[in-house]
Amino acid sequence: MNISGSTIAALVVGGLLAIIIPIAAIIVYKRRRKDAWLISALIGAGTFLVFAFILEQILHTVMLPVVSGNKILYCIYGCLAAGVFEETGRFIAYKAFMKNHRSAQNAVMMGLGHGGFEAMALLGAGLLSNALVAVNVNAVGLDVFVEQATMGNAELAETVRLQIDAIAQSGFGSIALGLFERMIAMAFHVCMSVIVYKSAQKGKFILFPAAILLHALLDSVAVMYQVGVITSLSSVYIPMVIMTAAVAVPAYKIVKSEKRVEAQ
Repeated sequence: MNISGSTIAALVVGGLLAIIIPIAAIIVYKRRRKDAWLISALIGAGTFLVFAFILEQILHTVMLPVVSGNKILYCIYGCLAAGVFEETGRFIAYKAFMKNHRSAQNAVMMGLGHGGFEAMALLGAGLLSNALVAVNVNAVGLDVFVEQATMGNAELAETVRLQIDAIAQSGFGSIALGLFERMIAMAFHVCMSVIVYKSAQKGKFILFPAAILLHALLDSVAVMYQVGVITSLSSVYIPMVIMTAAVAVPAYKIVKSEKRVEAQ
């Protein structure tokens, strides 16, 4: 088996773009809003790392075996888990680490860090790792690579072969869709960061559970696609775009209202 050069190129280009675009977005925003606190982006990235990559995954090890046999329970749990952990993480970050830096512009910066790190970790690192696998498969051959990777474990070998088949079928089109999805997700995280920032203000706490429900609603289409309830990718991306555009309206109003206050 030989994985084509165009596939490897697509994996590398896609992986690099998934890393470069979020960094570029942070740099551009910082240049436009010079008083934005750059550390907010790092706090956003750290929030995702701790609450989504560590704490949420710990809960998954307990809950997924329980709900995996029931599509309804799996969908409910899958939708709520990310919303609860990520929005709670944001809320705690505002209260604990951004007491003296809570502002709409820093909320935008935090969202760029949160969503940007997600894009880098989930898509960028994954694509570049797949590119490395493809290069190694071409260098030593599929059978030798699988033997070395699995140390002769036949059951694991079949899984690895299926993963390599999936890598070989990657192309610029499918990777572009992945990038599009991550950029929409990053925009959504920016909006959620602004809304949760507002919830951290006195008398606005109701926006916090609202943010959890909005996040769960966005994730619902992806979860239903995973379990086969939705079978078309367009049925995933179109609702994602619509919901992101919908939450962008209140987030934009919050940012604009704060700008007007600053200008007075």
